[in-house]
Amino acid sequence: MKLLIRDYLASLKERDELDAILPDLLSEIGFNVYSRPQRGTSQLGVDIAAVGKDDDGEKKLFLFSVKKGDLTRQDWDGNPQALRSSLNEILDAYIPSRVPAKYKHLKIVICLAFGGDVNEQVREKLTGFINKNTTTEVSFDEWNGDKIAEMILKGILREELLPKPLRSSFQKAVAMVDEPEVSYEHFNRLVGELCKFGTGSKKARVRASRQLNICLWILFVWARSAGNLESPYRASELAMLAAWELLRPILGSNNSELKALSIVVNQIIQLHFTISLEFLEQRVLPYVEIHHGISMATGSHSPLDVNLALFEILGRIGLAGLWLHWIGERSSEEHKEQFSKSVVRLTHAGLALIRNNPALFLPIKDRQGTSIALFLQLWMVSGLDATEVASWLQQMAYRLNFSIHTHGRYTSSLSDYRDLAEHPRNKSDEYFKEATAGSTVVPLIAAWLHAFGEHEAVEILSRLAQNELKHCTLQLWLPDATSEEKFYVGNNPHGRALCRLPLSTGGRQLIATIAEACDLNTDLQSLSPIKSGFWPVILVACHHHELPIPPGFWINFLMEPETD
Repeated sequence: MKLLIRDYLASLKERDELDAILPDLLSEIGFNVYSRPQRGTSQLGVDIAAVGKDDDGEKKLFLFSVKKGDLTRQDWDGNPQALRSSLNEILDAYIPSRVPAKYKHLKIVICLAFGGDVNEQVREKLTGFINKNTTTEVSFDEWNGDKIAEMILKGILREELLPKPLRSSFQKAVAMVDEPEVSYEHFNRLVGELCKFGTGSKKARVRASRQLNICLWILFVWARSAGNLESPYRASELAMLAAWELLRPILGSNNSELKALSIVVNQIIQLHFTISLEFLEQRVLPYVEIHHGISMATGSHSPLDVNLALFEILGRIGLAGLWLHWIGERSSEEHKEQFSKSVVRLTHAGLALIRNNPALFLPIKDRQGTSIALFLQLWMVSGLDATEVASWLQQMAYRLNFSIHTHGRYTSSLSDYRDLAEHPRNKSDEYFKEATAGSTVVPLIAAWLHAFGEHEAVEILSRLAQNELKHCTLQLWLPDATSEEKFYVGNNPHGRALCRLPLSTGGRQLIATIAEACDLNTDLQSLSPIKSGFWPVILVACHHHELPIPPGFWINFLMEPETD
């Protein structure tokens, strides 16, 4: 385990990775962290500042200067960001002017933190610098990868907190990153047990969330090195939902545990966003303009695999763009435009993906409606013209109509992979009714098509609802009073179905019925992520558990043409 963590630390980048882990580690082993890494401000060489007891038992002020990997000659004194320059800034500026008054009486330990080791050609220079600048009030300490790994094992991952069975699950999750399904299952087991341990007390909640954060970081870095981010992507969604599950019972309180847990939840959200963007930037966005480029990249000759993979990617693009929109809403005015441009860029990428991969013109299973709704919502906040999105949904209606009449690979309510691989198993009416027992995709695209003014496509869906699909329950999904307890972790059923949607009478009444149901149902607004302003967490939960996106997220937008 120590070797695994040691290699992980050596692979971390300096900014937003190693310096994101250390504050949690310090807090867990008893330090009071009063300054964390910041962007856009002069830190005078100090990345992290904390107060705690030294090895001799004396309370001291610890100032950390963080660098990535091994300490090489270039990292020591080869550029303005080198470690020596940072140490000089600490001695010349931070200590005389930045130390808080209440800590000025404490002795100071300047900690040189890096994930690897000190190269031999640097050792003598480093030792000379330390000897020259050590005084009775200021000393130096070397926090290399070996020491940090040992502290992680004794702190966040110590034996009584992460028992051997859980360590085994964690190690297997990391070892199997090239087999994403297997890796995810082991991580899922780890998350479930950590959540159980976290329910003991408020401090246990904080500890479990920090463990989740550390374990996810290690999984991500190893998977990044292996060139396969599938497992950490799914694990990051799960870790975020588990962290929210640990946070939500103490929301509204006013204590140190809420503050600490809120910090960790934000860190896991940021890590999920980092993993998501890295996946898209490396594996998807460079190829969306290539005709059939992503379809070929799935590495499978099966149309089913291509269809499943493409809709999953589209959903991830939608989710990443909505996180960007959310971050932009919470940013300063000067940064909002930058985030807005990023949202538009991802929306254009999604449209290019659809344009160049015709498999996206019709989902094979109804649960893929979640990905459709996520991308539609991204388009909604992007402010782009509706032409391409409307054309996509129009093609979806045409292809659904054609595939149903020709007994082709129409959208079904099946979810098991083997059933989908054999779909359609035969052309009998009995099988057709079984495979189309219910649908959320049909009312979803019908409502949006009506809002776009595509009345011919809506009429096609309306005729299907009256004739071939008259047995099919057209429905959408709404959370209910039990959803807050069951939404985030586990796979327990919750929520209610909005059934008997009146598509046979056209799109106008359909939208009015959905809007009325959303007005009457306040359970969506009662969910903790909505009340606290973290609404994308709901979308992550829907994506991860394959639940339809509640229409409350988009119905008001569709009502605007009606009002006009």
